[in-house]
Amino acid sequence: MASKFRNAGQTCVCADRFLLHESIEENFLSKFVDKVKQLNVGSGMNKEVTMGPLISTKGANIVHSKVKEAVDEGGECLIGGSLMPGLGANFYEPTLIRNVNRASKLWKAENFGPVAAISTFHTEEEVVETANDTTSGLAAYFCSQNLERVFRVSRR
Repeated sequence: MASKFRNAGQTCVCADRFLLHESIEENFLSKFVDKVKQLNVGSGMNKEVTMGPLISTKGANIVHSKVKEAVDEGGECLIGGSLMPGLGANFYEPTLIRNVNRASKLWKAENFGPVAAISTFHTEEEVVETANDTTSGLAAYFCSQNLERVFRVSRR
């Protein structure tokens, strides 16, 4: 949650793309959606707020354009997906989109917004290939209960 939604997803090391093994997808996404529902979007001057605005209206509109494109290409918006004009022009809902087309702008580039692009994988080879298929210098995080796998995959 912190890696994705800190500073409304506007840090270079935010997790933009989530590659989930197909065996954990439903359980992980159920928990992820529940956590996103707990975020409180608004002015940072309010103590209860856990996520503020994007840096600019242009930034919020770019994020919205990428989200719309991803959904138009078959992605499923699990939560969020909209601008929040009631709060101001720079606010965007925390958003999770599954089945994101891996050729979409949302998948291929840094998004600098509160949007998680989600896809699944079946094999270790597939996830390594997919994770490395980017022209951006995206940060990468890898989690597994199998320490041998952690070292093997991190070398690739």
